[in-house]
Amino acid sequence: MSGYASGRGGLYRSRNGMIAGVCAGIAEHFDFSVFWTRAIAVGILLCTGFWPTLFVYLVAALMLRKDPYSTRWDY
Repeated sequence: MSGYASGRGGLYRSRNGMIAGVCAGIAEHFDFSVFWTRAIAVGILLCTGFWPTLFVYLVAALMLRKDPYSTRWDY
């Protein structure tokens, strides 16, 4: 996945994400595991309460553009 993130600039929502692609987009941008990105997000969600984290997630989902490059069919 390191070759995928090297040619892009900026942060995007992933097209392969579970809900809105925010966690997957962050993980792809920083070349980090999607599992751990989601685990950290859920940990923050449980520690801070639902509304602050959900608000930040929704703002990120609305502000970030979808990834213009689709890697779904790249082998």
